[in-house]
Amino acid sequence: MARYEFTREAGHQLEVPLVSEPDKAAAQLKGRLEDLGLTHDHFRVSVEGFRVVVAGDAALQEQKEKILLALGNVAGVAEVEDRVAAGQEGLLPRFVTVQEGETLSDVALRAYNDPTAGKRLLTANRPTLTDENAIYPGLVLRAPE
Repeated sequence: MARYEFTREAGHQLEVPLVSEPDKAAAQLKGRLEDLGLTHDHFRVSVEGFRVVVAGDAALQEQKEKILLALGNVAGVAEVEDRVAAGQEGLLPRFVTVQEGETLSDVALRAYNDPTAGKRLLTANRPTLTDENAIYPGLVLRAPE
């Protein structure tokens, strides 16, 4: 079980407050995963304060990482607890957080030492990131090797 930190003030807005209506927020988060095509009926999502707990089985490590980010990049979420099995245990995701004033090229330079690797980041973060101009400070992105 691993925990990943996120910027609580940044991200997708839910219709209900995370902390005051945890069951409704969990249902909305699960719906977000389904809308993005990242989950199936076997995933469980719960909310405990500012922490989201996700459990289930993912087909691939990539799917697992995208699930963690789709849940973490939500306003109000400070932490995601990972209880998802992906059959590739021991692999740790490589995440980078967008800083104030950064472009996708800036993030690519920091992650890969290559400012032209922005398209690589864009591809690695689909379906939640569809446009290189849609990044914002506090957004956490996958940066696979």
